Amino acid sequence: MRRLALDPMDVPAVQAWLEDWAARGWYLELYGRSLVKFVQGEKRENVRYRLQPVRGEAGVPDQDTREAYREMGWTFVCATIASWSVSSMEPEFRIWRCDDPAAPELDTDQALRREEYDVLLRRRRRDLLVLVPTITLILGVILLGAWVRPREYLLERGDSGTTLFLGLYVLTCLHVVSRTARLVRFTRRLRSEEPAPQRGSWRRAWARAWARAWLFEGLRLLVILVMIVSLFHFNGSRRHYLPVSQYDEPVPYVSLAELGTPAEGEAEALDFHSVWGKSVWWTMEGDYEHLEEDDDGPRCSTEYYSLRIPYMAVNLEAQMLKRWSNVMDAGDRPEQAAVPGADSAWYWRDDAKGWQFLLLRRGGQVLDASYLGEADLLEHADKYVEMLERVK
Repeated sequence: MRRLALDPMDVPAVQAWLEDWAARGWYLELYGRSLVKFVQGEKRENVRYRLQPVRGEAGVPDQDTREAYREMGWTFVCATIASWSVSSMEPEFRIWRCDDPAAPELDTDQALRREEYDVLLRRRRRDLLVLVPTITLILGVILLGAWVRPREYLLERGDSGTTLFLGLYVLTCLHVVSRTARLVRFTRRLRSEEPAPQRGSWRRAWARAWARAWLFEGLRLLVILVMIVSLFHFNGSRRHYLPVSQYDEPVPYVSLAELGTPAEGEAEALDFHSVWGKSVWWTMEGDYEHLEEDDDGPRCSTEYYSLRIPYMAVNLEAQMLKRWSNVMDAGDRPEQAAVPGADSAWYWRDDAKGWQFLLLRRGGQVLDASYLGEADLLEHADKYVEMLERVK
């Protein structure tokens, strides 16, 4: 029989839990990170289990130690392995069992017992010294990446998976902190004049075990699923645009008809869901399937970004400028334009190919429009500003 493992740091609770199962005729055989294995035997009311901290790395005691404990009436069962720990391969506790109610108690020397738990406590503190700087570094790298290159983080490119992974890592850190805190409380009781109790209520420890299992295993599974899905939906080019009429909410774009150069067909749009963006849309209108052919029909594509952190829009604007500068001829440079209602505006024209480009920033909104047609895009910049005011 297998049961969900309680956290060994709840020492009195775990000991009472194992003893209660022994009273039902189930005896511990293996204590894993997340599951405990019991084997069925004779029901006994006076079975005792004791958890003893491992001082070194060897979870299994040597033969001399086993013989000495056996003479006292105690039998070695197994060792527990740390769960969600930096030193996860190191055993934490040895578990001993005694069927003789008259046998002497283990670790009656309080000073020695405190010393053993202090060794375990130092190991847990070592975990914190590794986990806390690591999670700070990971968080810093994510924030720096979103700050310097916000466009990638706004397009679901690993954004959800990164956020979930960070959440899993934060929960791991909080779990280690919680385990260390419970160990600190128990060692404080060992330092008191009265010995710490060997039995305690295990109901709360059982509830914590279930909560931990649902949080960690559920979130880890969700991270894996998101990463698998991201392999098939890595960016917008692998997703399908839909006609704007199929969206329930208004799509932020300016149509070719508003620019005075209507085209056949309906505009199509693609929306992105992002932790960093309140609203992200890509829109295209016109014949984009025959770009290489001699077709001078009007076309317009728009990228619209509304960021949760408004100041990131400045970095996004700079990134968009750099992105377009990389594909322009060496002699072409975007020109800053004065557009009422916009915090900043950039415009440039590719005279050789006839394309026009307009980049607007207003508060936490950034809009990048590419247009091929007879209209002057800069003269219609006020229509884009009005659209930004409507969807803010």
